[in-house]
Amino acid sequence: MAELTIKYTPFAKQIQAHARPEPIVGYFGGWGSGKTTWAIAEAFRNTCCLPGIPGILTSPTFPVQRKTLYPAIVRIFPGASRWPRGREKAKDCLGPLVRDWNAQDRVLTLDIGNPKTPASRGGTDWFFGSLDDPGSIEGGTYGWGIMDEPRLATHEAWRIFNSRVRDPRASVHRRSVSGVPSMGWMHDEFNKGLPGRAYVQASSRDNPHLPKDYVDSLNLTGRMAEAYIHGGFVSIEGVVYFTYEPREGESLIETAPDPECATYGALDFGRRRPFFMIVQEQVHEGEVVDVIVDEVPGSDILEETHAYQCAKMLVDHKIQMLDVFCDPAGGSTNAQTGISSIAIYEKAFRKANVLVGGMRFTTSRTDRHIPAGVEATRALFQNHAGKRRLFVAKHLTDPDRTTRYPDGVAGVHASLMGYSYPKNKPNEAMPDKKSSAGYDHAMDALRYFVINKYGVMDAPSMLDLNPPPMSHIIGDHAFADPMDHPDNW
Repeated sequence: MAELTIKYTPFAKQIQAHARPEPIVGYFGGWGSGKTTWAIAEAFRNTCCLPGIPGILTSPTFPVQRKTLYPAIVRIFPGASRWPRGREKAKDCLGPLVRDWNAQDRVLTLDIGNPKTPASRGGTDWFFGSLDDPGSIEGGTYGWGIMDEPRLATHEAWRIFNSRVRDPRASVHRRSVSGVPSMGWMHDEFNKGLPGRAYVQASSRDNPHLPKDYVDSLNLTGRMAEAYIHGGFVSIEGVVYFTYEPREGESLIETAPDPECATYGALDFGRRRPFFMIVQEQVHEGEVVDVIVDEVPGSDILEETHAYQCAKMLVDHKIQMLDVFCDPAGGSTNAQTGISSIAIYEKAFRKANVLVGGMRFTTSRTDRHIPAGVEATRALFQNHAGKRRLFVAKHLTDPDRTTRYPDGVAGVHASLMGYSYPKNKPNEAMPDKKSSAGYDHAMDALRYFVINKYGVMDAPSMLDLNPPPMSHIIGDHAFADPMDHPDNW
């Protein structure tokens, strides 16, 4: 029997999740609660108990996978130093536990098993799939499965993943799900008492290996701290941006556009209801913060007309923008004009000499996931520690100004007050399109600014933080020391 030493000592909550006997188990916790490490340990235990039977490891996208699953494997596999690239041999990079890595097919072969096991090469294959690409999951039959960061995946992706874990040779078809919990399909699948499902809730504070100041350093809103720190399902109803407090001393600042400040534009094309806002970096109470200082809402207006209105406002303020953040959909060519929305606005801005940089947008599915962008924006208005980094100029709330806007059009202040979740649907994580009609264009523009400048709320990297102590895992048995982990197989 070969003994392998890996860097994994499960703490109490991880042990509790490993020990659940149900075929579908969730380990839901706050950031830094050891979720991905737990998932890789689950995968390795499955391989030890079901040698030669392949498994599937999934993430919302392949780029997310490279940031989560790959580093976790490198961190805990014996002798692993990095993920193999190019012609590098997998064993040289990932240690003696690994036999091969097929980068084209994304298949990692572990050197667990023997010629008598039901695998063509005598090892055990780990297939990696992307939840936003069903083709990377469809067609395979697996004995077990791992789903990481499920809150960024769809219910349909879960159904496909769940259906592929059915290899008849496996005595147990374990599905292990790890991530921050979210209302929606995760709540429906795991928090309604469905048979064969269970989850363990873990807090960031449960992980003894985290730095003492880790939790206090997180940038989260009060209600979302319940999910991202304490690992609980959070039911959100009512107004979306509940951290926006429309009064001086809170979210409103008495200020005006300043030509000396770093300036950005935020633009939603809006199908004849475009919305443009100016966001500046201004000093407030000794700190640099973002302030929405002006806006140009549009209604039943041609994009070219709106573009030149925006350019004129910038000229009047004597402001040049560093960049304009917008929706990548604006890059599509208009069938009638033959040019894209982005090109129309960029032409107007360049002609007026009010744009120094470019028209910027992200195509990352993770960044464009609306609930993630909403939470990132909400945390800028106020995080879990009460800190505010995003403000609205007070003059944008003046009725003498806002009542002159076109009928059915709301400025950023009114939109922040009216943008809401669906009524009587506490499990819904998406804002309501019907009740938020008229408010969504300003909110989309603001979200484009936030996700392009700051990105969504990714968990801070654990790679360089205090490494856990060593423990032992035996090659054909999950955990060598039953005190570290009870064997429930």
